[in-house]
Amino acid sequence: MFSIKHKSAHVTKLYLNRSLVLGSLAGLTILFLLGAAAYAHLGDIPQVDARVGGLKAASFPKGNESAALRLAVNETGITAVTAEQLRTANFRFDTLSPATISLSRNGDAVPFLVKETATGSALYFYAQAITNTLEAPAIYLLQSGEGLAMAQLKSPPSGKGTSYGTHWYRWEENSSLLTQTNSDDIWFGPLLLAPHAWKLSLDAIRPTNGPGSLTIQLWSSTQDIPDPDHHVAVALNGRSLTNWYWDGIREETIELDIPQDTFAATTDNLLTIAMPGDTGATGEALYLDWIQLAYESELTTRYGQVLFGSSADNLLVHDTSEQMLIFDISNAAAPTYLYDYVYLENQVAFAGTGSNRTYAILEPDQAFVPEMNRIPQWEESLRSTTRGADYLAIVADVNGFGEAMQPLLALRQQQGLRVTAVSITQIYDEFGYGQQTTNAIRDFLAYTAANWQPPAPRYVLLVGDASYDLLNTANSPNKNLLPTALVKLNNDWGDEYIASDTWFTIFDDETPQMAIGRFPAQTLSQLTAMVQKTVDYETAVTTDLNWANNVLLVADDEPLFDTISDQFAATLKNDGYFVHELHMSVNENIHYEIMSAINQGVGLVSYVGHGGPRMWGDEAVFHADDAAMLTNATRLPIFATFTCLNGAFADPEIDSLAETLLGEAGGGAVVAIAPSGRVPLSLNDNANTTLSQAFYQVYTGNEAATIGDVLLLAKQEQTAVSTIHLFNLLGDPALRFHQP
Repeated sequence: MFSIKHKSAHVTKLYLNRSLVLGSLAGLTILFLLGAAAYAHLGDIPQVDARVGGLKAASFPKGNESAALRLAVNETGITAVTAEQLRTANFRFDTLSPATISLSRNGDAVPFLVKETATGSALYFYAQAITNTLEAPAIYLLQSGEGLAMAQLKSPPSGKGTSYGTHWYRWEENSSLLTQTNSDDIWFGPLLLAPHAWKLSLDAIRPTNGPGSLTIQLWSSTQDIPDPDHHVAVALNGRSLTNWYWDGIREETIELDIPQDTFAATTDNLLTIAMPGDTGATGEALYLDWIQLAYESELTTRYGQVLFGSSADNLLVHDTSEQMLIFDISNAAAPTYLYDYVYLENQVAFAGTGSNRTYAILEPDQAFVPEMNRIPQWEESLRSTTRGADYLAIVADVNGFGEAMQPLLALRQQQGLRVTAVSITQIYDEFGYGQQTTNAIRDFLAYTAANWQPPAPRYVLLVGDASYDLLNTANSPNKNLLPTALVKLNNDWGDEYIASDTWFTIFDDETPQMAIGRFPAQTLSQLTAMVQKTVDYETAVTTDLNWANNVLLVADDEPLFDTISDQFAATLKNDGYFVHELHMSVNENIHYEIMSAINQGVGLVSYVGHGGPRMWGDEAVFHADDAAMLTNATRLPIFATFTCLNGAFADPEIDSLAETLLGEAGGGAVVAIAPSGRVPLSLNDNANTTLSQAFYQVYTGNEAATIGDVLLLAKQEQTAVSTIHLFNLLGDPALRFHQP
């Protein structure tokens, strides 16, 4: 029930693309080396036929015309697509015009401008990127229909005007994921350990020697007795800007003015953020989140598109052409195209539109180009109110996953359930406006509960593994095929984000409404094994099911765990189960005894105690590597572990113990109930009120015949948010488990 025991701070070292993974003094920290956000190509995905009766996998055919395109944007600024690019993508249109083409984001119309260029007509719009890695990239939808034309305004100058404006530079690396933070953005930059001096070369800016401003956002992840226990010294070009002190584990924002003559009017500006390590704290660590710089610079399109601010009545842009484009983007939702400016000798003069305005200036070929993906022609809308289902399978878009699910879906239909399977991409398209967001999945399930033919779906099976690295930019072994929700919990160690599939089934309050499970498969062979084990468990012809009445209970070596395990044993024995108990307080050498018992056949395996992602106890009495030695293919248990992290299925680098047992073709487990994070100590103050006790009361009662119903009913009795979200079901929630 607790994390691995240590007398000192827990430090776990893994190597991930040469980036160190470690647990900081503040708690578990997972680092990912991420590059620029990339959006998956979805034009040729395997699609799922959602008709009751099975799945049919088929690629979206190349060359087919598409009435809609997803435009993935990774940079904020003026973005453009040409008529030629749209034709290459087989987008149907006669002419580029707001009269026939619609552009939108999250359901809201986005105004655009159509301009003729040297290579033909092009569509321009102001796009805003998403810097939060959990939501990026921003998706704009281009489709047939009436759109919104961008406003236009004449801007002839009344004088020569200023040649300078306020420019901005932002640095944000998104290379470290901190699950234990109260920040809404859990992605940070590098970890800095005092004493250290981190330097950022500002070679992308070309400032004057005028004043500016600097904002630094960071997260301090250590706390010690001295107050303050953190000290950061900030300097620009060797000139001290501040010595900043604060105390504790928290998000910290440093805001500074940059004096005149601090910038070098060259590309050789250097920002230094130093941690002297002089506060008296035993150790000092922080993560950089982002840095934003405002500075004065010349107005020119010589180096590319420019966004700048100004209050001047007239402005003068140097080194530009007569085709230069000017936009007032002060109102991001309603930008304005400025025209009728004056061009003379590679300079453009135009009138400003007011005080504190923001502009974008660029040559036509300097517009950002989005990544375009066609939206498939889905056979039937998920918003059709004539649809209905008892059993919903949401399938990741991986070749072969649709066919692999056929035996299980056929079995569920034979058992009298209304079966429907849908592609995760269709959910994104219809409930997320093309955005790959977890909200789309929950909104879809809420819609089915309220609008599909009753009764509402009872079971939801997510088919595909999840990863905290949502965009798979770290190139880790475990890809994010079908995301899970990251839920922020406040437990004994402070705020912590954990993976929760239950979150998808909570609509109006904190009570889950559907039994949900997941096949955490990365590959077709893994999914095939999970499906086959599930089908075999329910359909194997055998006269000997006595093994299914056997239960193996394992308790770690502390009195509390002995007590909880004994309570489980009493509940199970009263219902006719034969219980074999192993107490590490009596004997810690139970490694092979555990594996032998599983191989002989047990219907349920349960563990209470300290744990990690891949093992039980400090002694590792049972480890994920042991799964290869299990030969119980015809005697598969339900795996219920009320410890810490045994079900951390969203880790991009490793498979958790529960995942490994589920994916083992020759044995292991048929289904697992396991936590994705650390279990708060407070949940164990009264064992009768914990999820584990409620689980066994329902399991041995007559209220539920499926494992998903058991966990759902147990969760519906809980009041602790941590309990509801921490424990996930890996496997099919509609599994009909064997009972005495």
